[in-house]
Amino acid sequence: MDKQGKKDKKISIKINGEKTKFEEDLLVYDWKLGESEAAAGEEAEDKGFDWILPDEEAEPPKEYKKINYVNGSNKKKRKSFKNPFQDSVNLVMSLIGAIVVGAVLGFGTLKVITTTDGPASPASTLQDSTEVGSTDGKQAVTAVELPDFTTSILQGGVFSTEEALNAMKDQLTGKGLASASVEKDGQFFLLLGVSGDLETAKSLGGKLKDQGVDVYAKDFVLGSKGVNASKEEKTFLEKGNALFNTIAQVSSVGVTGDTPDDSTIKAIQSGVKELESIKVSQESITSMGKSLINAGNLASSMKTPEDAAEVQGELLTYLHLYSGL
Repeated sequence: MDKQGKKDKKISIKINGEKTKFEEDLLVYDWKLGESEAAAGEEAEDKGFDWILPDEEAEPPKEYKKINYVNGSNKKKRKSFKNPFQDSVNLVMSLIGAIVVGAVLGFGTLKVITTTDGPASPASTLQDSTEVGSTDGKQAVTAVELPDFTTSILQGGVFSTEEALNAMKDQLTGKGLASASVEKDGQFFLLLGVSGDLETAKSLGGKLKDQGVDVYAKDFVLGSKGVNASKEEKTFLEKGNALFNTIAQVSSVGVTGDTPDDSTIKAIQSGVKELESIKVSQESITSMGKSLINAGNLASSMKTPEDAAEVQGELLTYLHLYSGL
């Protein structure tokens, strides 16, 4: 056995059917030494190996999303500071606001209750006191609505300008005739007489035509209007318009030579006294009242057509002032 172990071992290889002799020396290595050499070789390989990473960033799996990606070179965001007492401050401010609002509302309610401690007045009483109230001795003035005012007149002409109207009035004054102007719908009406009804107005117009004056008898309406007046002044105007037509009827009959009946004269005297008891403050309404009361007093005592003509003049002045309200 020893001899065979010492002999050189040979390996025979057949190539293309031919046997070829091949000798190979079998090297025997110390296994410990081989282990250290292998380790040294791996270490050498590790030191000489360069890792090459791909330039492109690997895409994450489809089932994941990349969120809040931060580049390593960016600085970390600072955390915002939250005041731990903020909620307490807000609560305190809300409580203070609620206390202030409650105090204001409570004070207002207490004041209302205090001022309305007496018995409540009816709505109608409150409204009347507002209208009748006075300031510095003057009656309170409010907007009031006056109804239509209708009367029968003798029209001497209609003019588009006030200058033409005044020229005609001057001619009539030269003849001793009273006249008045009324503006309506942008036109100026020249009035020469008034009456309680249209038939009497026509008779009066015939009398004037005998004096060379051309007139036209018709019913004349001054439409409803809103004016500023006190409650007493409104009553005065409504009653005054009714009395106006009664006096106009008596005076127109008097111009033609007829005498009014006693009952009508008594009704005029009663109406004048009622107007005199009504207090008015505005200058225009006071002037109207003066003209109408004078006309009533003259009508109660008139004896001649000339007295009746004077009454007509006062009534024309009243009508002119009324149209200017």
